[in-house]
Amino acid sequence: MPEIEQLALAPISSLPEESFFDIVGLFLRSVDEVFFNDGVEESIAITIRSALGNRLMASSGWKRLGRSRSASIERHIGRAIATLFFNDHDFIQSAKCYLLPKAVDRLEPFFPVLEKLVESGPSLFVAIVTLNLLEVSPRSVHLSFMVTAAMTWLKSYPNDSDFWVDHDIGRRVCVWIDEVRRQEPALLDTDTPVRFDVDRLLAALISLGVADAKRMEEALAGGSRVGG
Repeated sequence: MPEIEQLALAPISSLPEESFFDIVGLFLRSVDEVFFNDGVEESIAITIRSALGNRLMASSGWKRLGRSRSASIERHIGRAIATLFFNDHDFIQSAKCYLLPKAVDRLEPFFPVLEKLVESGPSLFVAIVTLNLLEVSPRSVHLSFMVTAAMTWLKSYPNDSDFWVDHDIGRRVCVWIDEVRRQEPALLDTDTPVRFDVDRLLAALISLGVADAKRMEEALAGGSRVGG
């Protein structure tokens, strides 16, 4: 790790913002290729992502994004953010997760880093790349992270139908939670801590007109699946 810090992280972190954003997209993508092919230790991969994530969160571009309600994303910072969430993104294609389903089994140790990013910059683009990542292969062990992310977005977009309905965030969240419920119904029993947040989330989404939220609420009450 000291060599990585000296040869890569320190020089990259010292770059001007736009150059830093560009290099993060390239460097971190390569780190992920090595990590998911068992070429670097998990602790090192996490430390690298955390260091670059902290540098990103300290940037003025990130702070502007957190205050913005625009649906667009500046292409330099967009690629950096996407890569931190294991997504590819450039000006000719929408963000798309580059992990295969089998790699999702190794995601959980990265969630503290990703959760900091979600809470620090609850923007539409961050919501999109987060959902892209989690939708690759929904896992019950990821439920807490999903609910934390969704509740963070709800605080920032409490009455924003564009965010939840027009950009499909509400439907995607509900469908994902339902898939996890199908895998392990007991996770959303009425006496579980996460159920309280899910109920609050669904109530808010119903008031915003997210049809899948109403179906999800009924499914939780009656034990059926969402859909149709």
